[in-house]
Amino acid sequence: MNAIQLLKSEHEKAKRAFEEIQTASPDQRAPLWAKLEPELKVHEQIEEAGLYGPVAQEVGSRDRTLQEWQQHHHEEVTEAEALMQEIGELDPADDDWLEKVEELQEALEHHIEEEEGDIWPRIEQAWDRSRLEDAGQRLEALKRQKTPRAA
Repeated sequence: MNAIQLLKSEHEKAKRAFEEIQTASPDQRAPLWAKLEPELKVHEQIEEAGLYGPVAQEVGSRDRTLQEWQQHHHEEVTEAEALMQEIGELDPADDDWLEKVEELQEALEHHIEEEEGDIWPRIEQAWDRSRLEDAGQRLEALKRQKTPRAA
């Protein structure tokens, strides 16, 4: 699977997980969040290491938007991590917790729109199919390496 297809698939899974949390009863929220949170963290780590870093190095000099994206991406990830930290400090049964999850969801949906609407089409223009496939394999390997093992 190429890198863009893989990441789009991850985005769809995250969207479904957020919807599941939104409709869950208060006592079901914690286990759903415990599953989603590490997936979000791994996603951002592999995206940076396996896609945006190499793109900035290889294509950044020819495409200023892609060059600047890496810094913008880092800023948005930092914001998302701060929200995840706040979520971790709240009780999943409280309305405040759910509101903070909704805030994170909105921030990530904005981030996804930027990626899928502007950044990824630029990468698809800059990299040929073979390069995208190689990046997809690298992302899958990074994900396996970084995903916490179930006990």
